[in-house]
Amino acid sequence: MKVLIIGSGGREHALADKLAESTLVSQIFLAPGLKATEMALSKKYQKIKFQCLDSSPTDVERLAEFAAREKIDLTVVGPEMSLNAGLVDVFKQKKLLVFGPSQKAAQIECSKKFAKQIMISAGLPTAEYKSFTDLATAVDFVKTTPWEKMVIKCDGLAAGKGVVVCENKKQAVLSLNDFMKNQILGFNVNEILIEEYLVGPEVSVFALCDGERITYLSSACDHKRLYNRNEGPNTGGMGVVSPAPWFTSEDELFVVNKIFKPVALEMKNNKTPFVGVLFAGLMKTKDGFKVLEFNCRFGDPETQALMPLIDEDLFVCLKACAEGQLKQEKIKMKLVKSVHVVMASYGYPGTEGIKLRFGDVITGIENVIVGPQLSLYFAGVKVENEKYLTHGGRVLGVTVVDESLLNAKFKAYREIAKIRFAGCQYRTDIGESL
Repeated sequence: MKVLIIGSGGREHALADKLAESTLVSQIFLAPGLKATEMALSKKYQKIKFQCLDSSPTDVERLAEFAAREKIDLTVVGPEMSLNAGLVDVFKQKKLLVFGPSQKAAQIECSKKFAKQIMISAGLPTAEYKSFTDLATAVDFVKTTPWEKMVIKCDGLAAGKGVVVCENKKQAVLSLNDFMKNQILGFNVNEILIEEYLVGPEVSVFALCDGERITYLSSACDHKRLYNRNEGPNTGGMGVVSPAPWFTSEDELFVVNKIFKPVALEMKNNKTPFVGVLFAGLMKTKDGFKVLEFNCRFGDPETQALMPLIDEDLFVCLKACAEGQLKQEKIKMKLVKSVHVVMASYGYPGTEGIKLRFGDVITGIENVIVGPQLSLYFAGVKVENEKYLTHGGRVLGVTVVDESLLNAKFKAYREIAKIRFAGCQYRTDIGESL
């Protein structure tokens, strides 16, 4: 079987690594992928052919033409921008099997307003909110609301920079002006959501959905802040532990029955049936779980922690989902813990007035020996003149699985210490600040 994976980050490396374990898979294309990823996978799986494509993840027509020409058996979409560009719709028009939601269904992530409307229609527990298209009206709401703290969210994709947790009204007004007037994202935001501020531990929970049925995957805890003790700016994620240490079997049942199943039914009734992986960002407040957001794809870096824990053929699971043939209630997972630690470039995440720096030489990669309990995933790595160079905000990550979370953490940092590049940033408390 031939597989096409859309994307080029650590998430896509992890997906390709897991799909390559399938005895059914003979060839994997990555669009665009990374040369470093292709080299690492080719070394690990010598019986499978890997190839990177010179194609943008949003060039959906070209990707569909390639998939049709190469007779790709399954396409797996990594980034949300491809889904928002309608990749799945174009592939289905050409009768190509693809794992991921349609452009309309992907709005559950790509439009905060659409997501809120679905949550409320489905009766899901979530934060109270108001939406605004006018800056003056939004500012007036902030000044008169009894909320002192609140969350400002842009409606639409914003490369992870469209949400600001505001500690006071002054900060909220500044954020509204930044988004709707000062073009902090490079454009003026047309619609803003203002949500109540919630308190509690956060967890990411994942399930496959075939448009009707739900198959539970697992949970994870991402560490979003750049620095230890959850300090510093928000990032795309500096590390993950999976499963979430405090997430119980009772919590799992609640989320499946009161969140995943109702939202899948509502999406179907809304004539936007969801096919793919449904990623729920939740907070456990004093009043119970509240849905913060939904994502319409595998998380990054959560996927790098989840994939090594799956104890069955991922290709079979994703193919069944894409075909509308999910039958199992759960994906079988190994009874171990996973820790993933991210190493980032100088200047990351680029929101503090410091420009990201690329091109630093990475050393020590050859000293990390991958195996059943250890994975090294490339996210922003360039190969040039037989040298590894930084070429992205998040550069790479190490994942370790072990029966003990403490041991997994210790081993992950032992491997991280072998890798060096100028200006590298990583947290030393992944698994502690949850």
